[in-house]
Amino acid sequence: MTARLFVGSLLSFLVLVFAPMMAHAETNWVEFPDKSNVAIDKEWTITFNTPISPDAVNNQNIYLKSVSGKLNPELTLSNDGKRITVQPPDDGYKPGGYYALYVTQEVTSQLGKKMEKGYKQMFQIDPNAEVPGGGSGSEPGEEDTTEEPEEKTVLSTGTVTADILNVREKPTASSDKVGALSRGDSVKIYDFEDYWAEIEYNGKTAYVHKTYMKLRKEGGTAVEGQRIVVDAGHGDHDPGAQYGGAIEKEINLDVAQRVAERLKKLGATPILTRDNDRFLTLDGRVKYAKDVNADLFISIHANAAYKGAKGAEVFYSAEKLSNVEESRVLATKIQNHLVDDVGMYDRGVKSERFYVIHHNTLPSVLVELGFVTNDGDRAKLQSNYYRDLFSKAITDGIVDYFEEPVK
Repeated sequence: MTARLFVGSLLSFLVLVFAPMMAHAETNWVEFPDKSNVAIDKEWTITFNTPISPDAVNNQNIYLKSVSGKLNPELTLSNDGKRITVQPPDDGYKPGGYYALYVTQEVTSQLGKKMEKGYKQMFQIDPNAEVPGGGSGSEPGEEDTTEEPEEKTVLSTGTVTADILNVREKPTASSDKVGALSRGDSVKIYDFEDYWAEIEYNGKTAYVHKTYMKLRKEGGTAVEGQRIVVDAGHGDHDPGAQYGGAIEKEINLDVAQRVAERLKKLGATPILTRDNDRFLTLDGRVKYAKDVNADLFISIHANAAYKGAKGAEVFYSAEKLSNVEESRVLATKIQNHLVDDVGMYDRGVKSERFYVIHHNTLPSVLVELGFVTNDGDRAKLQSNYYRDLFSKAITDGIVDYFEEPVK
Protein backbone atom coordinates (compact mmCIF):
# COMPACT_ATOMS: atom_id res chain seq x y z
CA MET A 1 0.00 0.00 0.00
CA THR A 2 2.97 2.32 0.08
CA ALA A 3 2.41 2.50 -3.67
CA ARG A 4 -0.63 4.65 -3.01
CA LEU A 5 1.72 7.65 -2.78
CA PHE A 6 2.31 7.36 -6.49
CA VAL A 7 -0.91 6.25 -8.14
CA GLY A 8 -3.69 7.29 -10.46
CA SER A 9 -3.77 9.11 -13.75
CA LEU A 10 -2.95 12.29 -11.86
CA LEU A 11 -0.57 11.14 -9.17
CA SER A 12 -0.64 12.35 -5.58
CA PHE A 13 2.93 12.50 -4.29
CA LEU A 14 2.49 13.42 -0.61
CA VAL A 15 5.35 15.47 0.80
CA LEU A 16 5.11 16.34 4.48
CA VAL A 17 6.75 19.73 4.35
CA PHE A 18 7.62 21.41 7.64
CA ALA A 19 5.96 18.55 9.54
CA PRO A 20 7.79 16.10 11.83
CA MET A 21 9.49 13.20 10.12
CA MET A 22 10.39 9.75 11.42
CA ALA A 23 13.01 9.82 14.12
CA HIS A 24 16.47 8.31 13.59
CA ALA A 25 16.50 8.82 9.80
CA GLU A 26 19.61 7.46 8.13
CA THR A 27 19.52 9.53 4.95
CA ASN A 28 18.54 12.95 3.66
CA TRP A 29 16.35 11.30 1.04
CA VAL A 30 13.01 9.61 1.50
CA GLU A 31 12.88 6.88 -1.15
CA PHE A 32 9.45 5.50 -2.05
CA PRO A 33 9.01 1.93 -3.38
CA ASP A 34 9.59 1.57 -7.10
CA LYS A 35 6.54 2.00 -9.31
CA SER A 36 6.14 -0.13 -12.44
CA ASN A 37 3.86 -0.06 -15.48
CA VAL A 38 3.48 3.71 -15.29
CA ALA A 39 1.42 5.34 -18.05
CA ILE A 40 3.45 6.87 -20.84
CA ASP A 41 1.73 10.27 -20.47
CA LYS A 42 1.84 10.31 -16.66
CA GLU A 43 1.50 13.65 -14.90
CA TRP A 44 2.77 13.70 -11.32
CA THR A 45 1.13 15.95 -8.76
CA ILE A 46 3.24 16.82 -5.70
CA THR A 47 0.98 17.82 -2.80
CA PHE A 48 2.42 19.85 0.08
CA ASN A 49 0.88 20.66 3.43
CA THR A 50 1.66 24.37 3.19
CA PRO A 51 1.85 26.90 0.33
CA ILE A 52 5.09 26.79 -1.65
CA SER A 53 7.11 29.78 -2.77
CA PRO A 54 6.73 30.24 -6.56
CA ASP A 55 10.46 30.96 -6.74
CA ALA A 56 11.15 27.41 -5.50
CA VAL A 57 9.26 25.83 -8.40
CA ASN A 58 12.08 25.22 -10.85
CA ASN A 59 14.10 22.39 -12.37
CA GLN A 60 16.94 22.88 -9.93
CA ASN A 61 14.64 21.77 -7.12
CA ILE A 62 12.27 19.40 -8.95
CA TYR A 63 13.43 17.33 -11.90
CA LEU A 64 13.45 13.95 -13.63
CA LYS A 65 16.33 11.66 -14.49
CA SER A 66 16.59 8.93 -17.10
CA VAL A 67 19.48 6.66 -17.99
CA SER A 68 20.54 9.40 -20.40
CA GLY A 69 20.72 12.11 -17.77
CA LYS A 70 18.70 14.91 -16.21
CA LEU A 71 15.36 16.02 -17.69
CA ASN A 72 13.73 19.39 -17.08
CA PRO A 73 9.97 18.88 -17.16
CA GLU A 74 7.42 21.70 -17.17
CA LEU A 75 6.22 22.51 -13.65
CA THR A 76 2.88 24.14 -12.76
CA LEU A 77 1.96 25.55 -9.34
CA SER A 78 -1.71 25.46 -8.28
CA ASN A 79 -3.56 28.62 -7.24
CA ASP A 80 -3.44 27.69 -3.54
CA GLY A 81 0.30 27.06 -3.76
CA LYS A 82 0.06 23.53 -2.35
CA ARG A 83 0.29 21.42 -5.51
CA ILE A 84 2.94 21.21 -8.21
CA THR A 85 2.16 19.31 -11.42
CA VAL A 86 5.11 17.69 -13.20
CA GLN A 87 4.43 17.25 -16.93
CA PRO A 88 5.94 14.42 -19.02
CA PRO A 89 9.07 15.32 -21.04
CA ASP A 90 8.41 17.16 -24.29
CA ASP A 91 9.29 14.08 -26.32
CA GLY A 92 7.43 11.79 -23.93
CA TYR A 93 8.54 8.86 -21.83
CA LYS A 94 10.03 5.82 -23.53
CA PRO A 95 8.01 2.58 -23.17
CA GLY A 96 9.84 0.32 -20.73
CA GLY A 97 12.22 3.14 -19.77
CA TYR A 98 13.44 3.74 -16.21
CA TYR A 99 13.12 7.18 -14.63
CA ALA A 100 13.33 8.91 -11.25
CA LEU A 101 11.47 11.92 -9.90
CA TYR A 102 13.44 14.12 -7.48
CA VAL A 103 12.13 16.74 -5.06
CA THR A 104 15.09 18.30 -3.28
CA GLN A 105 15.32 19.84 0.18
CA GLU A 106 15.62 23.24 -1.46
CA VAL A 107 11.87 23.49 -2.03
CA THR A 108 10.76 26.27 0.32
CA SER A 109 7.45 27.39 1.74
CA GLN A 110 6.14 30.93 1.33
CA LEU A 111 7.59 31.56 4.80
CA GLY A 112 11.05 30.65 3.49
CA LYS A 113 11.39 27.30 5.31
CA LYS A 114 13.04 24.32 3.63
CA MET A 115 11.97 20.70 3.80
CA GLU A 116 13.78 18.45 6.27
CA LYS A 117 14.45 15.82 3.57
CA GLY A 118 14.36 15.36 -0.15
CA TYR A 119 12.06 12.85 -1.88
CA LYS A 120 12.81 10.38 -4.64
CA GLN A 121 10.62 7.98 -6.64
CA MET A 122 11.95 5.46 -9.14
CA PHE A 123 9.50 4.30 -11.81
CA GLN A 124 9.34 2.32 -15.03
CA ILE A 125 7.08 3.16 -17.94
CA ASP A 126 4.74 0.42 -19.11
CA PRO A 127 6.72 -1.57 -21.72
CA ASN A 128 3.50 -2.07 -23.72
CA ALA A 129 2.48 1.58 -23.60
CA GLU A 130 1.21 3.02 -26.86
CA VAL A 131 3.29 5.89 -28.17
CA PRO A 132 1.01 8.80 -29.18
CA GLY A 133 0.61 8.72 -32.94
CA GLY A 134 1.87 5.22 -33.48
CA GLY A 135 1.71 1.79 -31.95
CA SER A 136 3.13 0.55 -28.67
CA GLY A 137 6.65 1.83 -29.01
CA SER A 138 7.77 -0.63 -31.69
CA GLU A 139 9.92 0.42 -34.62
CA PRO A 140 8.13 1.99 -37.64
CA GLY A 141 6.55 -0.68 -39.80
CA GLU A 142 6.94 -3.33 -37.12
CA GLU A 143 3.74 -5.30 -36.52
CA ASP A 144 2.06 -4.93 -33.14
CA THR A 145 1.37 -8.48 -31.97
CA THR A 146 -0.33 -7.49 -28.71
CA GLU A 147 -3.69 -9.26 -28.59
CA GLU A 148 -4.98 -8.50 -25.10
CA PRO A 149 -4.34 -5.73 -22.57
CA GLU A 150 -2.09 -6.62 -19.65
CA GLU A 151 -3.98 -7.81 -16.57
CA LYS A 152 -4.19 -5.23 -13.82
CA THR A 153 -1.93 -5.67 -10.81
CA VAL A 154 -3.78 -6.11 -7.52
CA LEU A 155 -2.22 -3.91 -4.84
CA SER A 156 -4.46 -4.77 -1.91
CA THR A 157 -7.66 -6.42 -0.78
CA GLY A 158 -10.14 -4.20 1.00
CA THR A 159 -12.87 -5.45 3.36
CA VAL A 160 -15.72 -3.02 3.96
CA THR A 161 -16.11 -1.85 7.59
CA ALA A 162 -19.17 0.39 7.07
CA ASP A 163 -22.75 -0.84 6.87
CA ILE A 164 -23.01 0.68 3.40
CA LEU A 165 -20.13 1.94 1.25
CA ASN A 166 -21.01 3.88 -1.89
CA VAL A 167 -19.24 3.00 -5.12
CA ARG A 168 -18.48 6.06 -7.26
CA GLU A 169 -17.80 6.48 -10.96
CA LYS A 170 -14.81 8.74 -10.27
CA PRO A 171 -12.56 9.32 -7.22
CA THR A 172 -14.60 12.18 -5.73
CA ALA A 173 -17.50 12.32 -3.27
CA SER A 174 -19.48 14.37 -5.80
CA SER A 175 -19.13 11.75 -8.54
CA ASP A 176 -22.12 9.69 -9.63
CA LYS A 177 -22.94 6.69 -7.46
CA VAL A 178 -22.85 3.44 -9.46
CA GLY A 179 -23.59 1.00 -6.65
CA ALA A 180 -22.86 0.08 -3.04
CA LEU A 181 -20.98 -2.50 -0.96
CA SER A 182 -21.96 -3.89 2.45
CA ARG A 183 -20.02 -4.55 5.63
CA GLY A 184 -17.79 -7.61 5.21
CA ASP A 185 -17.68 -7.41 1.40
CA SER A 186 -14.15 -7.78 0.00
CA VAL A 187 -12.84 -6.19 -3.19
CA LYS A 188 -9.57 -6.15 -5.08
CA ILE A 189 -7.84 -2.77 -5.20
CA TYR A 190 -5.80 -1.87 -8.28
CA ASP A 191 -4.69 1.64 -7.43
CA PHE A 192 -5.03 4.48 -4.92
CA GLU A 193 -5.61 8.17 -5.47
CA ASP A 194 -5.40 9.93 -2.13
CA TYR A 195 -8.20 8.36 -0.07
CA TRP A 196 -9.88 6.72 -3.06
CA ALA A 197 -9.31 3.08 -3.97
CA GLU A 198 -9.76 1.90 -7.56
CA ILE A 199 -11.81 -1.28 -7.86
CA GLU A 200 -13.75 -3.13 -10.54
CA TYR A 201 -17.54 -2.98 -10.17
CA ASN A 202 -19.89 -4.68 -12.64
CA GLY A 203 -17.01 -5.03 -15.07
CA LYS A 204 -16.05 -1.34 -14.97
CA THR A 205 -13.49 0.76 -13.13
CA ALA A 206 -14.99 2.44 -10.06
CA TYR A 207 -13.90 3.96 -6.76
CA VAL A 208 -14.59 3.60 -3.04
CA HIS A 209 -13.33 5.58 -0.03
CA LYS A 210 -10.61 3.58 1.70
CA THR A 211 -11.40 5.04 5.16
CA TYR A 212 -14.25 2.55 5.36
CA MET A 213 -12.23 -0.54 4.50
CA LYS A 214 -9.69 -2.69 6.30
CA LEU A 215 -6.85 -3.13 3.82
CA ARG A 216 -4.44 -5.99 3.28
CA LYS A 217 -1.52 -5.63 0.91
CA GLU A 218 -1.46 -8.35 -1.74
CA GLY A 219 0.93 -11.07 -0.58
CA GLY A 220 1.96 -9.05 2.46
CA THR A 221 1.61 -9.29 6.23
CA ALA A 222 -1.32 -7.72 8.06
CA VAL A 223 0.49 -4.44 8.74
CA GLU A 224 2.68 -4.21 5.66
CA GLY A 225 2.20 -0.84 4.00
CA GLN A 226 -0.38 0.34 6.54
CA ARG A 227 -0.12 4.08 7.14
CA ILE A 228 -0.36 4.43 10.91
CA VAL A 229 -0.31 7.82 12.63
CA VAL A 230 1.30 7.62 16.08
CA ASP A 231 0.39 10.69 18.09
CA ALA A 232 2.50 11.63 21.13
CA GLY A 233 0.15 13.67 23.31
CA HIS A 234 0.98 17.17 24.61
CA GLY A 235 4.34 18.88 23.91
CA ASP A 236 6.28 22.12 24.32
CA HIS A 237 4.44 24.49 26.74
CA ASP A 238 1.83 21.78 27.40
CA PRO A 239 3.66 19.17 29.53
CA GLY A 240 0.61 17.08 30.41
CA ALA A 241 0.61 15.18 33.71
CA GLN A 242 3.60 15.69 36.04
CA TYR A 243 4.58 14.05 39.30
CA GLY A 244 7.71 12.75 41.01
CA GLY A 245 9.97 13.84 38.16
CA ALA A 246 7.82 12.14 35.52
CA ILE A 247 6.62 14.41 32.69
CA GLU A 248 3.89 13.07 30.46
CA LYS A 249 4.93 14.78 27.22
CA GLU A 250 8.38 13.16 27.45
CA ILE A 251 6.95 9.71 28.21
CA ASN A 252 4.47 9.97 25.34
CA LEU A 253 7.11 10.97 22.81
CA ASP A 254 9.59 8.25 23.80
CA VAL A 255 6.99 5.48 23.65
CA ALA A 256 5.55 6.85 20.38
CA GLN A 257 8.98 6.81 18.73
CA ARG A 258 9.54 3.23 19.88
CA VAL A 259 6.17 2.19 18.46
CA ALA A 260 7.07 3.85 15.15
CA GLU A 261 10.39 2.00 14.99
CA ARG A 262 8.69 -1.33 15.65
CA LEU A 263 6.00 -0.70 13.03
CA LYS A 264 8.62 0.29 10.48
CA LYS A 265 10.47 -3.01 11.00
CA LEU A 266 7.20 -4.85 10.32
CA GLY A 267 6.82 -3.11 6.96
CA ALA A 268 4.24 -0.54 8.03
CA THR A 269 4.51 3.19 7.31
CA PRO A 270 4.43 4.90 10.72
CA ILE A 271 3.90 8.65 10.77
CA LEU A 272 4.61 10.62 13.95
CA THR A 273 2.58 13.75 14.61
CA ARG A 274 5.65 15.06 16.41
CA ASP A 275 9.18 13.72 16.81
CA ASN A 276 10.39 16.44 19.13
CA ASP A 277 9.16 18.71 21.92
CA ARG A 278 6.70 20.77 19.91
CA PHE A 279 3.04 21.69 20.37
CA LEU A 280 0.19 20.67 18.09
CA THR A 281 -3.46 21.62 18.49
CA LEU A 282 -6.02 18.85 18.83
CA ASP A 283 -7.60 19.85 15.53
CA GLY A 284 -4.15 19.96 13.94
CA ARG A 285 -3.51 16.35 14.96
CA VAL A 286 -6.79 15.19 13.42
CA LYS A 287 -6.20 17.17 10.24
CA TYR A 288 -2.67 15.79 10.01
CA ALA A 289 -3.97 12.20 9.98
CA LYS A 290 -6.28 13.11 7.11
CA ASP A 291 -3.58 14.97 5.17
CA VAL A 292 -1.26 11.96 5.17
CA ASN A 293 -3.98 9.53 4.00
CA ALA A 294 -3.64 7.45 7.17
CA ASP A 295 -5.29 4.09 7.84
CA LEU A 296 -5.14 4.18 11.64
CA PHE A 297 -4.67 6.74 14.45
CA ILE A 298 -3.10 5.96 17.86
CA SER A 299 -2.75 8.72 20.48
CA ILE A 300 -0.42 7.94 23.40
CA HIS A 301 -0.83 9.49 26.87
CA ALA A 302 -0.12 9.01 30.58
CA ASN A 303 -2.60 9.62 33.39
CA ALA A 304 -2.73 11.43 36.72
CA ALA A 305 -5.12 11.29 39.70
CA TYR A 306 -4.95 10.33 43.41
CA LYS A 307 -2.08 8.05 44.45
CA GLY A 308 -4.19 4.91 44.61
CA ALA A 309 -5.35 5.20 40.99
CA LYS A 310 -3.39 2.84 38.74
CA GLY A 311 -3.43 0.87 35.56
CA ALA A 312 -3.84 1.19 31.79
CA GLU A 313 -6.98 1.99 29.83
CA VAL A 314 -7.70 2.55 26.15
CA PHE A 315 -10.45 4.84 24.85
CA TYR A 316 -12.47 4.92 21.64
CA SER A 317 -15.48 7.04 20.74
CA ALA A 318 -18.80 5.21 20.45
CA GLU A 319 -20.46 8.42 19.29
CA LYS A 320 -18.32 9.15 16.25
CA LEU A 321 -19.93 8.86 12.84
CA SER A 322 -17.66 6.20 11.35
CA ASN A 323 -15.48 3.21 12.24
CA VAL A 324 -16.89 2.88 15.76
CA GLU A 325 -16.69 -0.92 15.83
CA GLU A 326 -13.20 -0.94 14.29
CA SER A 327 -12.02 1.57 16.91
CA ARG A 328 -13.46 -0.58 19.69
CA VAL A 329 -11.71 -3.69 18.35
CA LEU A 330 -8.41 -1.80 18.09
CA ALA A 331 -8.77 -0.47 21.65
CA THR A 332 -9.49 -3.96 22.97
CA LYS A 333 -6.50 -5.53 21.23
CA ILE A 334 -4.09 -2.91 22.61
CA GLN A 335 -5.55 -3.06 26.14
CA ASN A 336 -5.19 -6.84 26.22
CA HIS A 337 -1.47 -6.57 25.53
CA LEU A 338 -0.92 -3.76 28.04
CA VAL A 339 -2.46 -5.96 30.73
CA ASP A 340 -1.04 -9.34 29.70
CA ASP A 341 2.42 -8.32 28.51
CA VAL A 342 3.28 -5.23 30.58
CA GLY A 343 1.41 -6.33 33.70
CA MET A 344 -0.67 -3.18 34.02
CA TYR A 345 -3.80 -3.16 36.15
CA ASP A 346 -6.79 -3.50 33.83
CA ARG A 347 -8.96 -0.36 33.84
CA GLY A 348 -10.73 -1.57 30.74
CA VAL A 349 -11.73 -0.30 27.32
CA LYS A 350 -13.99 2.75 27.49
CA SER A 351 -15.85 5.15 25.24
CA GLU A 352 -15.10 8.86 25.57
CA ARG A 353 -15.49 11.92 23.34
CA PHE A 354 -11.81 12.89 23.37
CA TYR A 355 -11.32 15.29 20.48
CA VAL A 356 -8.58 13.43 18.57
CA ILE A 357 -10.57 10.19 18.42
CA HIS A 358 -14.12 11.55 18.28
CA HIS A 359 -13.42 13.83 15.31
CA ASN A 360 -11.27 11.30 13.46
CA THR A 361 -13.03 9.31 10.73
CA LEU A 362 -10.30 6.64 10.88
CA PRO A 363 -10.27 3.78 13.39
CA SER A 364 -8.85 5.79 16.31
CA VAL A 365 -7.92 5.16 19.94
CA LEU A 366 -6.36 7.05 22.84
CA VAL A 367 -4.05 4.98 25.04
CA GLU A 368 -3.50 5.86 28.72
CA LEU A 369 -0.37 3.90 29.64
CA GLY A 370 -0.57 4.39 33.41
CA PHE A 371 -0.60 6.98 36.22
CA VAL A 372 2.41 9.17 36.97
CA THR A 373 0.84 9.78 40.40
CA ASN A 374 1.03 6.07 41.30
CA ASP A 375 4.41 4.84 42.56
CA GLY A 376 4.22 1.48 40.76
CA ASP A 377 2.98 2.88 37.46
CA ARG A 378 5.43 5.77 37.56
CA ALA A 379 8.37 3.41 38.03
CA LYS A 380 7.36 1.61 34.84
CA LEU A 381 6.70 4.81 32.91
CA GLN A 382 10.19 6.06 33.77
CA SER A 383 11.88 2.74 33.01
CA ASN A 384 13.63 2.20 29.68
CA TYR A 385 12.81 -1.52 29.90
CA TYR A 386 9.10 -0.95 30.47
CA ARG A 387 8.82 1.77 27.85
CA ASP A 388 10.01 -0.83 25.39
CA LEU A 389 7.35 -3.22 26.70
CA PHE A 390 4.69 -0.49 26.34
CA SER A 391 5.72 0.06 22.73
CA LYS A 392 5.67 -3.68 22.00
CA ALA A 393 2.21 -4.03 23.57
CA ILE A 394 0.80 -1.22 21.43
CA THR A 395 2.45 -2.58 18.28
CA ASP A 396 1.24 -6.13 18.94
CA GLY A 397 -2.27 -4.77 19.52
CA ILE A 398 -2.15 -3.02 16.15
CA VAL A 399 -1.02 -6.23 14.44
CA ASP A 400 -3.83 -8.16 16.15
CA TYR A 401 -6.33 -5.57 14.95
CA PHE A 402 -5.31 -5.87 11.30
CA GLU A 403 -5.38 -9.66 11.54
CA GLU A 404 -8.91 -9.61 13.01
CA PRO A 405 -11.54 -10.32 10.33
CA VAL A 406 -14.28 -7.75 9.86
CA LYS A 407 -17.43 -9.01 11.58
